[in-house]
Amino acid sequence: MATMAQTWQTKMVRSGQLAQRARRVLPDGVASPVRGGRAFHPYPFYTTRAEGAYLFDEDGNRYVDTVMAFGPVILGHAHPEVTRAVQEQATRGLIYGTCTALELEVAEAVQQMVPTAEMVRFTPSGTEATLHVLRLARGFTGKPKVLKFEGHYHGNHDGVLVSVSPPLDAVGSEQAPVRVPVGSGIPEEHYVHTLVAVWNDLEQAERVIRRHRHELAAVITEPVMANKGFIPPEPGYLQALERICRENDVLFVLDEVITGFRMAPGGAQEVYGLRPDLSTFAKAMANGAPIGAFVGRRDIMQLLEGGRVRHAGTYNANPLCLAAAKATLDVLRRDGGEVYRTLDRLGARLRAGLQELAGRLDVPVLVQGEGSMLQLYVTRRGRIRTYREAAGTRRDLFSEFAHRMMLRGVFVHPDNFEHWFLSAAHTEREVDAVLEAAEDVLREMKREGRFDAVE
Repeated sequence: MATMAQTWQTKMVRSGQLAQRARRVLPDGVASPVRGGRAFHPYPFYTTRAEGAYLFDEDGNRYVDTVMAFGPVILGHAHPEVTRAVQEQATRGLIYGTCTALELEVAEAVQQMVPTAEMVRFTPSGTEATLHVLRLARGFTGKPKVLKFEGHYHGNHDGVLVSVSPPLDAVGSEQAPVRVPVGSGIPEEHYVHTLVAVWNDLEQAERVIRRHRHELAAVITEPVMANKGFIPPEPGYLQALERICRENDVLFVLDEVITGFRMAPGGAQEVYGLRPDLSTFAKAMANGAPIGAFVGRRDIMQLLEGGRVRHAGTYNANPLCLAAAKATLDVLRRDGGEVYRTLDRLGARLRAGLQELAGRLDVPVLVQGEGSMLQLYVTRRGRIRTYREAAGTRRDLFSEFAHRMMLRGVFVHPDNFEHWFLSAAHTEREVDAVLEAAEDVLREMKREGRFDAVE
C-alpha cells in the first residue's frame, strides 16, 4: 500500500494540496463523508469537470466514471439537453416562490412513467422525500410505528438512521436484530417507533408485521439493497411483502430514491410488478440536479391538502431543478425507453465480463447487479443475500482494488457499500476499458497474494 500511496501522491499533487486546505475549513475535509479521506487513501482526488462517461481531476487525470455521482447521472455528465434546459431556466430566474407550469409538466411526466403516482409532491432531496412520506403514512393510518430493514438507508433523518451499517458485533441475532443508531446525537426517543428486521427473511418480516399490525403505519423498503453494494430481493420476496402489508392494513412504501427512473421508466416497481401505496424518488429523475419526490395513492396524498399532514419548503419544486428533471425525463421516455435497453445491455456485458475475469483468474470475486447497476464483492460466497453477509466480505481488499483501478484511470468508489452505475454516455469502449483495467488489477493482486486469506 505504501507504493500505491506514493504513486497516488505523484499523480495527484494538486488534489493533495486542496485536501490539506479542505481539512482546515471542512470537517474531515469534505461535505459528505463518502467523499473524504476515510474512504480515499491518502486523500481524495478533486474533480474540475465531467463530460459524458468521464471525470477530469485537478491534475489533468481522466477517469472512466463508474460512480456517476452515486447514481443520479443516468444520461451522462453535462448532457446537452439537460444543460441547455438549465441554462435557459437560469436566465429566467433561479427561484420564484410561486407556482410554475414546470411543476405540472414534471408531475405529469412522473405520472405517465410511474402508474402508482396518482399524485405527486416535490422535495429538494431523497432524504426529505422519505421523511415526508413516513409522516404522511403515520398521518393517514393514525399509527406511530414504521418497519425498516437492516442495512437499508432511507436518508439522514433520525427515525430511519437505525441499523444502516451497524458493527457486526452489535447487531444481535438474525432472529432478534438490535436497533443500532448511526452515530451519536440520535436520542432513543427519536427511533422508539422504528422496528428493524433482516431483509430477505420473509418469515421474520411477516412475524413482525402481524405482531405490530395495530400500531404499524408502514413498512419501508428499498426494492434492491442498493446502499450495501447490490443485494437483490429473493424471488417473490417483495411481492409477498406487499401482500402481507395489505392483509394487515399496513402501508407498503417503496424507497426508489436510487432505483427510480434508473432500473426502468417506472422504476423497480415496474421491474418487479409492485403496486406500493407510496413511493419516493430522487437521484436519476434530473440527471444530477438536486430534486426528489414522493408519490402515491390519491386518498393518501390528499391528506397534504390544507396542511392536515405538514409538507412545505422554500426549495420544493425549484424551477431550475424542474427544468433539469423535465429534460431528463423527456430523454428517458424517448423512443419507447430505448435508453434503458442500451443501459441493460452494457450493464449485463460489464457484469458478465467481471465475473468471467474472476473465474478465469481464479480470484474470490462475486458480481451482483441488474440493469445499469452492479457491485463486486471480495468473497468466496456464491451469493450475498443480507447486510450481514455483505459486511462479512473483504471490504479492505475491495478498497485496495478500487484504488488500483483509479490509478489506471477508472473511478471505482473504494467503499463497496456503494456501487457501480453506468450511464447512457457509456459505450462498449468504456466497458472494454473498465474490463482491461480490472484484469490488470486482479492479476496484480493475485500475484502479490492479496487474495490468499479470503474465506
